[in-house]
Amino acid sequence: MSQVQSLPVWSIASPLAGGALHAAGSGLFHTLLPLRLVSAGDGASIVGLAVMAESAGFLVGCVGSTRLIRSVGEVRAYAAFSALAAVLLLSMAFNPGIAALMAVMAVMGFVNAGQTVIIESWLNAMVPNSGRGRALTLYVLVIGLFYGLGQLLARDIDPGGNDMLMFSAAFYVLALVPVTAIWVGEPQLHAPVGIHILRAFRTSPLGAFACLLTGLVSSTFANIGSLYVLDLGFTQDRIALLMSAVVLGALFLQFPLGALSDKLDRTNMMLTLAVVLVVVCGLFFTISVATPFWMLLILFSVFGGISEIFYPLGVAHANDRAEPADFVPLSSNLLLIWAFGGTVGPMIGATGIEHYGANAFFWYAGALSIAFALFALWRRLRRTGVKRRKDFVTYPQTSPEVYQWLPAADNQPPEKNEKP
Repeated sequence: MSQVQSLPVWSIASPLAGGALHAAGSGLFHTLLPLRLVSAGDGASIVGLAVMAESAGFLVGCVGSTRLIRSVGEVRAYAAFSALAAVLLLSMAFNPGIAALMAVMAVMGFVNAGQTVIIESWLNAMVPNSGRGRALTLYVLVIGLFYGLGQLLARDIDPGGNDMLMFSAAFYVLALVPVTAIWVGEPQLHAPVGIHILRAFRTSPLGAFACLLTGLVSSTFANIGSLYVLDLGFTQDRIALLMSAVVLGALFLQFPLGALSDKLDRTNMMLTLAVVLVVVCGLFFTISVATPFWMLLILFSVFGGISEIFYPLGVAHANDRAEPADFVPLSSNLLLIWAFGGTVGPMIGATGIEHYGANAFFWYAGALSIAFALFALWRRLRRTGVKRRKDFVTYPQTSPEVYQWLPAADNQPPEKNEKP
């Protein structure tokens, strides 16, 4: 397979469109899945198990999908992944039991990770070094906006029927069209990074815990937040709007907060944001269906933005303390730490909502935020000065391939079987 970096910039539209259509289907499906399971008589803990299984499959897919992709090529692998994801979605029309549901969700997580690896490696190969930062920003915006669009489409679709499965599957299949029908060449995948979780914690304990916090809180709420809003008594259209506010708040607050982190000490900023997140969690205890809806939209947006910013700040904080050659493997392992948090968090959060009511999630999120703030304060008091090496860049929680986009990737040692 040949490199395609000589292609014109507009050629990134093909894989970018595929990723956008997939994101729209994912936003629709993940917003309505908790409501579908609840309407079928399942408890919140079943929702937590389903989301946990998908996250575990995604975690495995980030590490293990590259071998399958290399064996058949990116176009064939993407077609197989998309078709399988659509079939798995449609199989839920038979209302499988919890064991079968978890198996379906785990495989879906794996193939979603594989699709993301393909799209991101493709985009990376098409963009020259000078344009990677702009391409990454465009990618984050497009994927986030289309995910939010999928959530807005969920307003008028019955979660208990099969329409939500058919629409979501249709988006997954449509994602095949720009990827397979428009030839843009195929890039060579980078060698998979090794798993060195403890090294990530040693390099930047605070950065690693920031990524873990994002998985435990932000990613968890993105997957089970519908249960919280439903438990408060809101209608489906309001649930979809509020969950889209979380995603869009996370998307657009990253840029001003990230720019601010380049001017301030990142440790102090994360400490301050953790305290702010505790306050925001406390405000959720005061809301009800009688709260003006515009206030709810603002609150959900701020929660999404503040809770999500810890991931890119954590990666930037770790990068400040790493050598350029270590940036890609370090960041990839921080992604795995985030994915682990997103795997165990939904089960904890959903179980708490089922047994203790909607506010249990924000007791959980507030307690984690306090613990992080105390840890950040302790690190601040014992820290020595560190010279910042890189500016803030907003990172999506997608696959390890996204970290190959940045010029820092060029400083890595040669891969195996590659001539220096």
